[in-house]
Amino acid sequence: MQQATQEDLFELDRIKDFQRGYVYFLTSFQTLVASFIQFLLSGNISEQNKRDLLPYRKALDLELNHCHKQIKDIIFNLDERHMQPLVKKEYSRHFQGGYVDGPRTEFVQFHMIFEMLRNFTMDSRASWLEIKRSITEGKFTDPVFRDDSLLHFRINAALDKLECIAIFLKRMAFILGIDNYSQILETRNIKAKFRDNVIYKLSSVFSDNLYADPRTATEDSSGPFAQNSQFTAPVPEAPNRTPLSSVKENAKPSEVIPEASVKIQKKAPDGSANYIQAFGKYSWNSDQHYFFRYEVDKYQTERALFNQTISMDIHLGADEQMLRSELIKTLSSIRHKSKSSEEYENAYLKFLDSFFDFIENIVIMNLGIPNQLKWVFIFHIGPSHFYMIAKKFLMEVNTGYLHVKSLDGKKVSRLIPGEVVKKHVIDYWNRVILPNVGEEKNNLALLKRIIEVVSDKYKEASAHAMTEYDKLPEEIRSSKKIDELFRENMNHWIGAANIIVFKRFVKNKAI
Repeated sequence: MQQATQEDLFELDRIKDFQRGYVYFLTSFQTLVASFIQFLLSGNISEQNKRDLLPYRKALDLELNHCHKQIKDIIFNLDERHMQPLVKKEYSRHFQGGYVDGPRTEFVQFHMIFEMLRNFTMDSRASWLEIKRSITEGKFTDPVFRDDSLLHFRINAALDKLECIAIFLKRMAFILGIDNYSQILETRNIKAKFRDNVIYKLSSVFSDNLYADPRTATEDSSGPFAQNSQFTAPVPEAPNRTPLSSVKENAKPSEVIPEASVKIQKKAPDGSANYIQAFGKYSWNSDQHYFFRYEVDKYQTERALFNQTISMDIHLGADEQMLRSELIKTLSSIRHKSKSSEEYENAYLKFLDSFFDFIENIVIMNLGIPNQLKWVFIFHIGPSHFYMIAKKFLMEVNTGYLHVKSLDGKKVSRLIPGEVVKKHVIDYWNRVILPNVGEEKNNLALLKRIIEVVSDKYKEASAHAMTEYDKLPEEIRSSKKIDELFRENMNHWIGAANIIVFKRFVKNKAI
């Protein structure tokens, strides 16, 4: 196998966010655009800054809305239900003799995705560069607003995303056999060439010796010109085993990555925004992991449940005595006047504060995070993953539940008010995390140190999990696949909260 060139290494580092798929990268870009739109519509810009920004608003609004729509259309077309009909329709433009599944179909699909991304990049890049030029040269009373709020956090971040796509397109063009593949954004007229020995899949783009001579690459089992190559993300595991990579955390995608079409323009009843952009100064600490939101309508519905709450589980330990069903039944027949809905709600929020502090200390202790890195570590976990950890802990410890009486008084439901918890995570971030982290959040060396500590713990946990698996009786190991056994036991062997942190810093590649 040939050594990766410096060009390959540089490009692979720049496009690593594509490793989780086209949609993952595009969704993060769309989130950036949506947050920029919301920023312009929010009331957080001073009147003077609004006046300074006014000459550029039309160009900004046009490009942001255009960019948002184009990404939305690409994501829509990438869905298999929509992609397959498009591929069948496009097939006859490339091949004669009728539609046949296989390498030719993959070539057509790969080429279509290439053209979608290329057209988007060509249409958007010039506009973003012109916006950057005009704002850089423009007159702003507040240079920090121009340099940080506009350029650093948003415009440069968007251009960085477009540059990543440009690099990705260059590598796709090479696989497609396009002449002058490094200039594919300079001309509309290009021609792809189908070759039987090339694998037209996303994994091929990540070959670490892509630009090797194809005649040499066909003898190598690691590149796009090898018949059965597969891409595996470089994630540390126990030696010769990959237990964690085959197990998925049961988290809803919307809890990790905000919806691209985001309903973030609503306001909470107290007038605050229903989202947080806990961004740093750079692209590596301003992606979707630092964005979080809750649904205002659902939140208001859950708040109303405090009117019907008859009791709450708000202890911190798993050994606390839980309400028995008979007691719940008895309580449901009594109209409690000792506590108002406001008192229940205030008690619940106070409990959440204590619980958040509790889980922070547990996670930091479990992972061996140095105490001086506590706040920057929590900041980089991000509010969405922190919410996932909190939800896991609440369920594992069997606490945080409201006992809610139905309006007819005949039934009592037990639930965790998820949107209430989400909003409190945002409030907690603004009130506790951000004031404590300071400029440390922009220190890349500290983030790398955190990743190093978490990665070491991940290797240790992975090895421990394999040891626990090997301890299982032979009849149990032979009765189910290894993936099933890990899904059943991973929370016990590794720890549910640890798994979420590993996915944030190791699996998702924090930088």
